[in-house]
Amino acid sequence: MRLSTVASLLGLVSGCASVPTGSRVASGRPAERTQPFDDPYVRIVPVRPGRDWLPFQIINGFLSASASFDDRHAVAREYLLRDADWEPDPGPSVTVYANGSLRVMPSRTGDAQASVQVTGAQLGIIRPDGQYAAQPEAVNEVFHLARDPHGQWRIAQLPETLRRGMLLSRRDIDRAFRTMNLYFFAPDRTVLVPNAIFLPLVNRRDLPSQLTRALLSGPTAWLHNAVRNSFPAGTRLLGPGVEITDGVATVNLSREADKGDLAGMSAQLMWTLRQLAEIKFMKLEIDGNVMAPPDVGSTQSPRDWQHTNPDAVTGSGAQSAYLRGPGGRLEQLADDRTSPLHSLDDVSLEDPAMALDHRGIAGLSPARDQVLLAEPPGDGTPARTRTVLRASRRDATFTSPSFDRNGTMWTVESAGHGSSLWIKDLGRSPVRVSGAAWGLSDLRVRTLRMALDGVRVAAIVVDARRHEQIRIGRVIRDGQTVTVGDFMPISSELVDVADLAWEDANELAVLGRLQRTTAEVLPYRVPVSGGKISGIGLGAQGDMSSISAAPNSPVLVGARVPGKDSRKDQVCRLSDPQDRLSQWDCFVEGRDPFYPG
Repeated sequence: MRLSTVASLLGLVSGCASVPTGSRVASGRPAERTQPFDDPYVRIVPVRPGRDWLPFQIINGFLSASASFDDRHAVAREYLLRDADWEPDPGPSVTVYANGSLRVMPSRTGDAQASVQVTGAQLGIIRPDGQYAAQPEAVNEVFHLARDPHGQWRIAQLPETLRRGMLLSRRDIDRAFRTMNLYFFAPDRTVLVPNAIFLPLVNRRDLPSQLTRALLSGPTAWLHNAVRNSFPAGTRLLGPGVEITDGVATVNLSREADKGDLAGMSAQLMWTLRQLAEIKFMKLEIDGNVMAPPDVGSTQSPRDWQHTNPDAVTGSGAQSAYLRGPGGRLEQLADDRTSPLHSLDDVSLEDPAMALDHRGIAGLSPARDQVLLAEPPGDGTPARTRTVLRASRRDATFTSPSFDRNGTMWTVESAGHGSSLWIKDLGRSPVRVSGAAWGLSDLRVRTLRMALDGVRVAAIVVDARRHEQIRIGRVIRDGQTVTVGDFMPISSELVDVADLAWEDANELAVLGRLQRTTAEVLPYRVPVSGGKISGIGLGAQGDMSSISAAPNSPVLVGARVPGKDSRKDQVCRLSDPQDRLSQWDCFVEGRDPFYPG
């Protein structure tokens, strides 16, 4: 069903840009989990400039009309003089501002020329390749106008920053773009890594082809050197585009694809296209000939490539959870009860972590100045905990260890206003990564969590204003050399971020405070794409201090909960794990809940 709405967001009375207002935080299931392209298609019908409109009205109209991609922004171009320089297509650079924050005010108006100043609160930018980065700062742009041969005001010169891009509200972005994943392989080519992009919603029928062409163009610049692409350079989509019949998408690629890895190309295409509800199966053609990898039928299904899903490394069921019991010992959580973890000695670990295969259990000393590691022998005898890292300075502390899917342990040592990364492979000595090879070397790091794909990493950093901020980085491996960098902020709304965990390949579970909205730290789901943030659960049970999550598993938080006589540490989960708006239930005594990873 197609819905139409008229985007006549023109402030014809005041000098303020009439853009929709509202919060970016939304309740309900996030876009990545609800077929984001299958929301009712809101077609933006832009308004043409009216006769004798004033300069600020022309700017209002242009900004509103530029959110429509119909006919290469044909209506928006009617607001420009013929020789005005504006080329946002095919991949625009978009400045995203907060809903309701933009002000459009005339700064100079004469008989033949005028200037209009536009100010507002920038949330972030969408780069030409579709990659979003949160960049909270002020918008301050000046448009220059002149009269056309008919005496009507038109834009003669755009600000330099907008000559190849657009200035859109968050609400415009939600209507004119969709957040989708392109899939590429981790360096070992065993699992896929999602590369989230904002894709302009040009025409719903063309979306499968539009998405396929985006995949063939390769990963975004941010992820380019960290992943592997199975499609040879120059591979194109042939014919009229992706054709869909009875749920089967036929993708016809050019001859260049003959040189590519057939299984890899199939997996990348299937995972990318399966995001569209109308696509259940896929046929891959190269120059009109149907191709299929060995042991896979000509009609491929998502099940054929389930093993390449980064979340599949944890299995299909819920994960076992662990916590620190009242005495400080590690315990396993099963239903509403806990049982001691007998595979460890009596050493108490702060901020504990466990490898996915349970072959390594790590944590910190009480002062957080040592990293302790135990490697259970597997014969039932308790593992002895040993110190594998000591702080290099008196004021240095470590982050809670994090394990990737290969069993490598990662932690960050912060001291003063800087930090260094430590990596420890099983059976090897820790390796320090610093300087140019570590992208957060000039910042303190509170938390570091590796994604299951081993390519992306989430961190909580303390910026120059002493604010805790979420950043996402990527890991580049070149032989024995590891570079971890290009850390991007992904959210401008959350402040005082206390903890985070990867819930799955697309989302983080985060404890933080919503800027200008909430006074207490609460749990949120934060898409790494920069999409909408959603709250987790209703109400806060005490002071929440830690959070843990895993694919197919309930989100767990550690909280100090008021009791009859005093406050006590408890682990909480949603009363109904299938309903993210259910109440929090604190059901067992303990702290620091965690899943392996």
